[in-house]
Amino acid sequence: MRLLPDAFLRPAAKVIFAPADRFFMRVVSLAPDLAPAAQAELALESLAPFPPSQLFWGCWVAPDRTTAVVYAAHRRRFTAEETADWEKADLVVPGLLPLLGGAPGHNVVRLWNDGTRLVGVAWNGEADHPAAVLARPVSAEAADAAGRQLTGELRERAGLATEPKVVSVSGTPQLSHERAGLSFELCDAAGMVTAQALVSAGDGDLLDVRDRAFLAEQRRQRKRAGLVWRAFLACGGLAAAALLLDLGAFGLAQLAKSQQAANAARAQLVARLETANGLANRLEELTERRLRFFEMVEAVNRPRPASILFTRVASSGRTGLEIEAQTGAAGDIGTYESELRTLPNLDRIEVRDLRAREGVTTFGMILAFKDENGTGGAP
Repeated sequence: MRLLPDAFLRPAAKVIFAPADRFFMRVVSLAPDLAPAAQAELALESLAPFPPSQLFWGCWVAPDRTTAVVYAAHRRRFTAEETADWEKADLVVPGLLPLLGGAPGHNVVRLWNDGTRLVGVAWNGEADHPAAVLARPVSAEAADAAGRQLTGELRERAGLATEPKVVSVSGTPQLSHERAGLSFELCDAAGMVTAQALVSAGDGDLLDVRDRAFLAEQRRQRKRAGLVWRAFLACGGLAAAALLLDLGAFGLAQLAKSQQAANAARAQLVARLETANGLANRLEELTERRLRFFEMVEAVNRPRPASILFTRVASSGRTGLEIEAQTGAAGDIGTYESELRTLPNLDRIEVRDLRAREGVTTFGMILAFKDENGTGGAP
């Protein structure tokens, strides 16, 4: 028994075609709304001299689910050597199944001679399912007589009012998977299909002649295998998604590294640009936003009396001046201070360190001008 089904290519099923002449076969009616297996087993109990537990049996259900071909054989009819490989097979069915498909639409008897046995299926033109099925062992010498005799038995059992058309088919029974289910075929030496019966995949266990308990265990194993396979596919999908995420993360990491390398290569340029920008801002601050030294000196020099001489002038901070001066007329110092206080851009003035010696007065002034915003600066 296979543990896991194939995901994409369905393997050829291992099928064993049992000799059809070993089986007792009957066509029985079914109720379409009831389980066909239970109905077939009930019919078998009334038809066979042995209980189903002692039989190898199965049934082929017609497409309209109103009839079934039930086939059964006592287990002693098969030797241990013949059944040794049955447990390893996917299906064990009689070789007559390909003859049961394809309703001809008129009275027909299909005969198939595989060299050692002769199988016949009778069709009534009014039905789309076989009316009678028989199988007999046959020798090559008696094949023609056996065919005529079997045709007569089939006509009688099927209740055909007119002489049926006899169609002889040849080939070897085979099984293939179709989209609609299972295809049982007779194929000749050239590979041509001479007879075919399509069966739903869900009816596979109905066809099988092996023990019902064994088939039930096989169904459980197939179900477990299906669950394991779906879990495997789910894990595979998750692993593939994780791999894609890892590849995406790796790609993003490589992109980040590349970006970092590009940023590092541009870091020196950025540093030079920042330095240049700082210098530009500094120059702008020095040239446009601050009062210029000579402009401040010119502003305090205009109202200066001629008697006052500057001995030292220096800047103090952004808007300040420190002046040391002397004069021979001490009274001009107050006048000069008053004139300076009238300057519109002067914020504060402080006169200090007045000293008089030998008719010369020295003093100092600290002046604070208003900045470009009109606010005062510290003296």
